[in-house]
Amino acid sequence: MTSLKDPPERLTRFYGNTDYALDVIANRQITFVHISTLNDPFDPYFFMETDFRENYHELIKFVRTHHPRDLGWFQQHITPLSWLSTIKALKEKIESYRAGTFIFAASGDADGRHPRDSLYMWGHYGNGHRGVAVEFNTHEITRACLKHHEDLNGSAPSSDKLWVEISYSTNFAPITAANVYAFLKQEYEFNSGRITERASTELEDYYARIVAVKGDVWKAEREWRLMWKNDQTRMKIHKCPIGADAIAALYLGYNLSEAHGDDFIFEARRQFPQAKVLRAKKRHGDFALDFEEL
Repeated sequence: MTSLKDPPERLTRFYGNTDYALDVIANRQITFVHISTLNDPFDPYFFMETDFRENYHELIKFVRTHHPRDLGWFQQHITPLSWLSTIKALKEKIESYRAGTFIFAASGDADGRHPRDSLYMWGHYGNGHRGVAVEFNTHEITRACLKHHEDLNGSAPSSDKLWVEISYSTNFAPITAANVYAFLKQEYEFNSGRITERASTELEDYYARIVAVKGDVWKAEREWRLMWKNDQTRMKIHKCPIGADAIAALYLGYNLSEAHGDDFIFEARRQFPQAKVLRAKKRHGDFALDFEEL
């Protein structure tokens, strides 16, 4: 799991597939999905890219030009063979991370507007308003995930700050030769005893960011996510039990059938008695929704 800042008190997830949503409500569990099932092939941005094409001679050229005094130790400790091994190990690490990473995503307020008011989210993720939106209590979801982790592993994770806030960008700058040089210099100085502690470098920042950045075309989603690592399964989902207080509200889509709506109302009253259940209605004379509590 990735540790960052605290999320908002409430986050909302849209479900276009009512069977998936009913599974949450009726069985009191959330589902982490494998990243290979996401609709954006650049999410997460698990690409090993440099501005020198990982070419050893270009890296040496950079050091010779910008840090000539360090060229001796650099060539001695970073050989063509060790460099190839380093690149291979980095790419294998990324592939391993990709193979075992599952996510649970939800949306926060956008410019003060609740996700339930977004016609874009209802249209795109809510299957043309035929689905539902579930508003989660993030504190309770965090508590459920911590307990689930402890039940599975016999110990709590290293941090209780589990949520990742997604940032949005038009591009993702590759790793520079300067980034690599700074990282390798620090390793050299640490291993030789010249320094006693490592500091975070821009190379670590790059790898921390690849799990938390998306193209700005998705900016309207204001996404937060939980990430789960599971190397023990080939399934594309991972289930996590949640408590009766984990859901604050359930929003039924404007085009959700009455029969499906009755199913959700029944299960919500049974499993999440404190949660509000509201149905979307067209606002008179406007491109907007109002919600009636049931």
